[in-house]
Amino acid sequence: MKVGKPLLSPQEGFAAYMRSYRTVLIIWISVACLQCALLEFLFPYPDFFSDSYTYVADAIVNLGLSFRPQGYPDFLVFLHRVLPSVGLAVLTQYVLFILSSLFCVLSCGYLLGLNSKKTNWLLAAVLLNPMLVFTTNLVSSDSLFCSLTVLWFTSLLWVIRKAGWPNTIIHVLLLLACLHIRYTALFYFFISSVAFIAARGKIVLRVIGIVASLSMIFGYINWQENKVEELLNVRVFSAFSNWQIANNVLCYYKDIDVQIADMPTKDDSVIDYCVKRFIDTTYTEGHLGTQYMWNKKSPLKVYMAMRGRLDKSKYFPEWILCSQEIGEYGRTLVKKYPLAYVRYFMVPNFRNFLVPDLEALEDYNVYNLTVNKPCKDWYNLDTDFLSPKYLHLERYLMVAFPYLNCALNIFNIFFIFLFLFLNWKRWKSMDRYIRGVFGVWAVFYFGYLLFSVASAYIVFRYLDVIFVLGVIMPVVLLPHIKDRLPVFARFTRRAS
Repeated sequence: MKVGKPLLSPQEGFAAYMRSYRTVLIIWISVACLQCALLEFLFPYPDFFSDSYTYVADAIVNLGLSFRPQGYPDFLVFLHRVLPSVGLAVLTQYVLFILSSLFCVLSCGYLLGLNSKKTNWLLAAVLLNPMLVFTTNLVSSDSLFCSLTVLWFTSLLWVIRKAGWPNTIIHVLLLLACLHIRYTALFYFFISSVAFIAARGKIVLRVIGIVASLSMIFGYINWQENKVEELLNVRVFSAFSNWQIANNVLCYYKDIDVQIADMPTKDDSVIDYCVKRFIDTTYTEGHLGTQYMWNKKSPLKVYMAMRGRLDKSKYFPEWILCSQEIGEYGRTLVKKYPLAYVRYFMVPNFRNFLVPDLEALEDYNVYNLTVNKPCKDWYNLDTDFLSPKYLHLERYLMVAFPYLNCALNIFNIFFIFLFLFLNWKRWKSMDRYIRGVFGVWAVFYFGYLLFSVASAYIVFRYLDVIFVLGVIMPVVLLPHIKDRLPVFARFTRRAS
């Protein structure tokens, strides 16, 4: 068995490679267990913030419908049936993070022929990252989505090697899992298509892979709309996205001159009236955020109250029902003033992509050290006071990470363009597998960047996946540009 050569069969190829790394795996799994024990000692309770309580409340009600995608509440419900302990949820998140990272690094090592030294350095860089460890301790979908995305991306590497039935089926199922956790995965279909186009294997299987991925996306959207229609008699895929686009526009509303003639419908005119009258209750000049989605005084909430004359029992249904008009209002202003959306929302949000707000990861239980009663009762917590051993340890460890994130992103952008610049003349003569791997990484990275910048205010926990794949992929692709750089070429000649 030769590392990096085409896979003949799982039994003769990757299985043998894994056995050759048996000692390394034992060591790193032991390190992971020690790290988990240290985390449990320093932070004996999971980390909660506002989104955590929403997820737990959705899990308690278990309606099958929630403010955000239903995947994470379903995850909490499943684990609660196994054992009603919040510790099981964060432990499962940690285990999935470790397993997905190990599988990704070892798959890259096998498929791309990494030596053991590089493999160990990659494992250390990913598994010993305190930011990723803290995220697994957060009761939120971020860590789970990161782990599933890493598994999904790793499955792309196997698909490119050979688009057989097992690889295709596993890949499509992982795509569904990512989408159920977070709608960011809606654009993943495009990366899947690049992988199947670049893949080795029969054309029929590659076409089936593309069609299956697209069918999974549209099938899931239709299933979600059917569920909302069954409960509320209206077809809505993502009420959250509708609120989000209107929120994004209101962040810079005062920088554009919106006229009543711009409003194509009566509902749009009513919403715009509420905005003009109540924008000052929540407007903060030059500040992006989600204040118009959640602040009770925001113009969108005023419109919602006017529309529904709400009491608490009707809040959630009305939040979904009025999302159609609110989303249409937001999209109307984006279409009417597209350059304003780029200038006042996307450009500042790109800066957030580079240096994001730590938000929930700024400190342990940063917003409140006490847990609410429904959450305490559901998880049988022995106390509602969540105190760590050292109160501000997480803050001290995390303070430099926004700037490390900036350096990592700038490096990846530079690396992708450098790879293209150095290899464009010999592109057709390059190994097809390397071209495919680079293609899916470049499309994924810039797709993730563009989707994040365009869709929502970015905070640090949204970028977990960059701290895994953004470390691994440049390292595995580096050998294919270093000989093209004079500094590397001279070093190689001297070494020989």
